[in-house]
Amino acid sequence: MKTALSFLTTRYGIWVLAFLILVVAPAATLYFMVDLRERLWTYLGYGYIPVGAWLAAFVASLFFARQSFREYPHYWVGSALLVMAVLGGLSLVYPEFGALDEVGMSGSWGSYFGGFPLLFGVLKILGILLLMGLVFLYRGYVTGSETSGVILAYAGAGLIAIGRGIAALPGLLAGAIRGMRSGKGEPEPAVASNVNEMLGGEDLRLEETEIASVNGASFDDGKTASEWQLPSLNLLEDGTVTTAPQETLSEMSECIESTLADYGVDVSVKDVKTGPRIIRFGLEPGRITKSRDSKGSDEKTSVDMGRVKVQSIVAREADLALALKTSSLRIQPQVPGEGFVGLEVPNPSPSVVPLKSVVTNPEFQKIVKHGGLPIALGQDTGGNPVVANLLSLPHLLVAGSTGSGKSVCINSVVMSLLLSNRPDRLRMLMVDPKRVELTPFNGIPHLYAPVIVDPEEVLDVLAALLREMFHRYKLMEDIGVRNIVGYNDKSEEKMPYALLIIDELADLMMTSGFEVEQALVRLAQLGRATGIHLILCTQRPSVKVVTGLLKANIPGRIAFAVASQVDSRVILDGSGADKLLGKGDMLYLSAQSPTPQRIQGTFVADSEFDSVIDYWKEQKGPPLPEMSLTEDEEDEEYEREADDDELLVKAREMCEKYDHVSPAMLQRRMQIGYTRAMQLLEMLEEEGVVAAGDPGKSRQVVKAG
Repeated sequence: MKTALSFLTTRYGIWVLAFLILVVAPAATLYFMVDLRERLWTYLGYGYIPVGAWLAAFVASLFFARQSFREYPHYWVGSALLVMAVLGGLSLVYPEFGALDEVGMSGSWGSYFGGFPLLFGVLKILGILLLMGLVFLYRGYVTGSETSGVILAYAGAGLIAIGRGIAALPGLLAGAIRGMRSGKGEPEPAVASNVNEMLGGEDLRLEETEIASVNGASFDDGKTASEWQLPSLNLLEDGTVTTAPQETLSEMSECIESTLADYGVDVSVKDVKTGPRIIRFGLEPGRITKSRDSKGSDEKTSVDMGRVKVQSIVAREADLALALKTSSLRIQPQVPGEGFVGLEVPNPSPSVVPLKSVVTNPEFQKIVKHGGLPIALGQDTGGNPVVANLLSLPHLLVAGSTGSGKSVCINSVVMSLLLSNRPDRLRMLMVDPKRVELTPFNGIPHLYAPVIVDPEEVLDVLAALLREMFHRYKLMEDIGVRNIVGYNDKSEEKMPYALLIIDELADLMMTSGFEVEQALVRLAQLGRATGIHLILCTQRPSVKVVTGLLKANIPGRIAFAVASQVDSRVILDGSGADKLLGKGDMLYLSAQSPTPQRIQGTFVADSEFDSVIDYWKEQKGPPLPEMSLTEDEEDEEYEREADDDELLVKAREMCEKYDHVSPAMLQRRMQIGYTRAMQLLEMLEEEGVVAAGDPGKSRQVVKAG
């Protein structure tokens, strides 16, 4: 050690060190760590300023003032300790933005010298400052040492070891306390098995506060844990994955190139990505060349006429389908982020996407850790898991014909939420006019009420959600916050997220189309800030069911296989869904992805479904906040009378303008339902404003005088 440090103080050692710092280190960094800037920001944060200043002074002294290491070693050791103390102080400040909102302003490294719990962090900083004072007070001992680098190295390593040891004390104390509470001599493991598996280790143990962060339970304030326990991922099946042989992929690539070459279209397959149901070939257009006679000679020269047009590739879709012996092809004129044309061909060896393969993905865990509502969608054409956060969608429209996989998708969405959210954090309302798809969820604690199967009760449910939304706005106004996250941070009584799932929207639009649409649009416009989200499903994506006003407020959409391009345009505002394969093959569109993304949806086996549902049904926990689905009779009567008075005034004004008034006219002009229009006509008839007549037909207005 001393010999190596002595060599570094010589001229050759300095040049070797400079070569390592200026050449080898950047080259290795660019090779192994492309995202160095992001990593350093996560590791150091704003601590790069004192650390960078100290390192700059150290390197400058190596070149221009090497004698300072022997004459003033206590300055170097003391300044290093001061930098550690500054890092510890920055670690106590948590900004509300970026990647430092969880590790503090000095990054993850700064937590070794400070961090939380606050008491231990302050004690570590005071210990470092005390050690720095001792270094300057007894600088004679430091000056007498042969090499200050040895002291600096031992001091840094010792401080890091002490910091890690002190940081582990809260976990040990918490485990001991839990063990005493449970009546056992040994500390009790504080985590559920599913959390350990999600973090990649069976024997990994975390504190309860860290478990709450991983599982996205924002109700856990770091001091107490929820009494509800999340189910284990062992309830899910691993599934089997099959891939197409490499020989098959090579044959398909050669077939594509040769088929297009027969029609004078020069392309080369540059990229092949295999998904569970789809194989995507990346076609790079070639160059068009023509031969011309050279002047003064019999030789011909080739002239570059430009690149092959993408439209010429798209026009050969039917020929490619015939050559590949398939009836379903989809061509993307431009793959987002890539420089080639995408050709999607059905996989000759299709496989099912198990829910567990997506739930255990790091992206899913990241959403859970940051307190989101993760949804496991499936795998893309390259076999990569695709996860969405319902909080950022914030609403979802699902459409597809019978047998396309729509119901399985809804089950996967609900299962994803049940695996990652406790009932004191997420409550649900389900509407199932078909009575078979969502009714198995009856009995889980997440439901506000049993699954609604009567279409006549849906208006009451929507009215209850509207009342709940405005009540939440009133609570947030009293505290002075803008959304549910700010409310839960400041209020002791946490506000759970609310999710409304409607399985068949078309049945509701047939019975009470205008009232249902108005309520859903209102919830979609204002519900996000209060934590109310919508998932609407339909088998008939027509303009009468999925209206333009409804689509404008629901940016997140999933389209399964449909019958025609017209239905596809209703859902996605473009074609593509009419060429899907069915059985979970979908196109996903969100505000974050302007072009539809093709995904193979996850599959939930009946055994997995029953295991998770039975787990939640058998679990007993503390009381949960309820929501009344029926309005008080006095308030309902008062509101009805107020609405009737206002509408009656408008109806009288219409009678003054027109000679005849019909229920259809009142519906159209006043935006009300047929029942309310007939009630207004009867009231006008009793007042003598309109003449008596047959119900539903036009009435003549009785003019005064």
